Order: sequence, then structure tokens, then C-alpha cells
Amino acid sequence: MSFKGSEKEFILSLFLLQNPEVLENALGGIKLGKMEAEVPAGRKKIDLLSVEMNHRLPVYIETQIKQSDPIHLNTILGLLESVREGIVIWIARSFQRQHLEQVVMYLKKKKQKYISFHAIEIHPDAITEVERLNQLYKLDIWYQLKRIEEHGHPPLKQIYMYSQIPPTHSGRSIETKNFDLTRIEDVKQYMLEHLRRRVPFYLNVWKAKKHNRYSNQLSIGAGKAGIDLKLSACNQQGLSSIYLHFDWNQRKLYDSLRKDICWFQEKVHPELTSHNRKVGVIFKPDAELDVTILKLTEILERMLTHFGPLLYEGYVMKEHANSYIEQITGGIDINRIRNWVKEQVPGIHPKIASLVVEEPDTEQAYNSQLEQLSECVLGR
Repeated sequence: MSFKGSEKEFILSLFLLQNPEVLENALGGIKLGKMEAEVPAGRKKIDLLSVEMNHRLPVYIETQIKQSDPIHLNTILGLLESVREGIVIWIARSFQRQHLEQVVMYLKKKKQKYISFHAIEIHPDAITEVERLNQLYKLDIWYQLKRIEEHGHPPLKQIYMYSQIPPTHSGRSIETKNFDLTRIEDVKQYMLEHLRRRVPFYLNVWKAKKHNRYSNQLSIGAGKAGIDLKLSACNQQGLSSIYLHFDWNQRKLYDSLRKDICWFQEKVHPELTSHNRKVGVIFKPDAELDVTILKLTEILERMLTHFGPLLYEGYVMKEHANSYIEQITGGIDINRIRNWVKEQVPGIHPKIASLVVEEPDTEQAYNSQLEQLSECVLGR
């Protein structure tokens, strides 16, 4: 469970989702099935949900980066109250003894519940890596998650376990991978599974979704609050679509994108359009659903490449804005801007980055580059 918008717990969840064997080893060899992150459960969400394969029991995992606290304790107790059987895992930096005692005290009063409780501590070095990853550009995190276990120590260690599951008990939770593609909700989940394979670095695809059976659109958060990515393999008009939707509070960013729509058409897709606070592509679907989904993911990859810095960082970070204007209006050489691009300073507009990639070999080319750069920045 994230606290005050922190992404650290989610990053830890993603690491375990990507590397389930780390948690399996900490639990003494338990075999975990497919995991999902941030699974809706009533008004709350479960950080990670899985299945223990040998005994077919659901596995509920709560993650936190700090020491156990009353907020997470109440989450665990609420979870224990809502389930009749399963494995409940609480992962934290460390545990206050009274919190573990309260959990066991509750379970002993509910002997009819077949539940196994596990307290798992995170190694300090692993926490340090999580904090470093939290500082990265969001679309770079997925491929850096392995760093969490590259410090020479097991990232996780079980420090307490209490079980009241009979050794011979077998649950009824099973993994299912069958989709009924005549159902709208199954088509959206099928599409989500494809996105997880093709664009795993788009972290929000790993969050479980509640699917509205009457809506063709799969909606995924797109970085900033008030911006969502919406995909449809076949909408009510019989067309496929992928677009970013901007709420009114993101109107300024939307208007800025519209000014560069021709540039984005060249980089993302020639039929990219912008209207009604939407930026995206509509096309006729292929007869084969997999082909249509492939086209959608290809467009999405290009959108993330060119829209990503705007969705996750902003056009130009405020602390660099004055320097940009000084570089352009003062007639100073633009090598400094080029160095920012090479150093991957976050928040640089992709159009600015593309303008300074090549070093001009003539004075005329330099003046032209400077003029284009000036239009790009000062014209906003």
C-alpha cells in the first residue's frame, strides 16, 4: 500500500512480480503462481495477489518500505477478517513486536479460518535500491528492477510465521488462462496481457483492472493525474482506437501538444489527431484480434517514446527553464542543451532533444537550429 502517493511500495511489488522466486525462497520454497498488482478488493486494493500452487490457496501480499505501523496493521487485520483461507504475507523494513502479536491474537480467536501468516523483512540494501529506482524516469524502472537483488544479500528474509492450515488441506484457487473473446471484459483483459508482454516498462499495465462489461475501452493511467490512455480493439463504431485523454485540469498540456501535432504525426503515426482533449489514432481493425492488438501496441510504444517525457516529467523542468531561454535569447552556444540531452536530464521536450542531436557544421545551419529551438521554447 502506497503512502501519500509514494511509488516505492509499488516498485517493490513490481520487483516481486518480475522475480517471484525471491519471495518463494524467503518463504521456504513455496511455489507461487501468476501475480497481479494492486488488485481491487471492495474499496481497497491488495498490493499483490497470487496463488500457492501446491495447495491451491490464494496468497495476499501487503508491502511497505518502512517499519510496520498501525495503518498497515489495520490493513492486515482487515484482510484477515475478509478471507476464510489463504496465505497472508506482510513485507516491511522491520516489525514492531506488538503488531505481530496482534495478528496472531486475532487468528487464534478465529480457529475456523485456515490462514497462514508470514512476516518478511526487507534487507536495508534492497530498500536503498528501491529508493534509487524511485528517482529514475518512470519508463526506465522496469529494466532496472534486478538491481534490488544485486547487493550480495537476499532481499527478503522471513522472520516470523504462524499457520493454522491443516497439512492435508487443499484449497480451490486455480490459475485460469482461458478467455472468452465474445465477452467485452475478456477481450480487454486479453489485450492487457499482451501489453504486459510488449510494453512491460509502462508500469501501469501491471495494475489489475476492474472491467466494465458494457465499455469497449481499456483505460490505463498515463503518468500525470488527469491523463489516461484509452484503448479499444473494436469500439461501438467498429473501429480500433488508442488515444490519450486529458481532463480539464490538463488542458494546458493538451494545448501544447496540439501545437506540435504535425511533429508528433511524423514521429508517432501519420494519422495521429487531436480533438476534444484527445490525442491518438483511429483505424479499421484487422479480422484477426491478435493483429489488431499488435498494431495498438506498436503505436503505444511510439507514443510512450515521444509522449513519455511530457507525461512523466513535464516539458522543461522549472529549474532549467531560465537556462534554456538564456541559451536561446542570449545567443550563447547550444552545446549546453546538447549535453543535457546526452545526460538524459529529465523533462526535456522530445522535440527540443531532436533539434539538438546533430551538431551544425556551418554558421547558417547553426542559426537555423537556434531559430527552430527558439520557436519551440519561446513559442509556448
